[in-house]
Amino acid sequence: MPLITSMTFWLTLLALVILPFGYYALLTDMRESGLSRPPSVPFFFLFGTLGGWLIALMLFPSLLTSACVLFLATAAPLALLISSLYLAVRPERSVYHRIALWGGFAYLGALIVVYALCTFMLR
Repeated sequence: MPLITSMTFWLTLLALVILPFGYYALLTDMRESGLSRPPSVPFFFLFGTLGGWLIALMLFPSLLTSACVLFLATAAPLALLISSLYLAVRPERSVYHRIALWGGFAYLGALIVVYALCTFMLR
């Protein structure tokens, strides 16, 4: 099997099967832990963003990759910022809430660092 086909297969499997199963398992774990208000929507945005990057890598090189990256650089940070700010003002502070909160802020930080590095390298 050629490398590109093998890589596409594994990225597809990870993005379309393993990540949704992991999200479902996380929701089940949060439900079983007895949280009254689990952060399922912020985790949906985190898992969706990670899956989006995997799909963008899977589609590389094509114009669909550009569309994915454009969406992941504009809408995903906005959704993650809003969900992280929402979690920051909520009184719940379980491990799940903290992971979702800092995961959203970490994505924004990573995106800013990547943008700064790309800007610096193009000079």
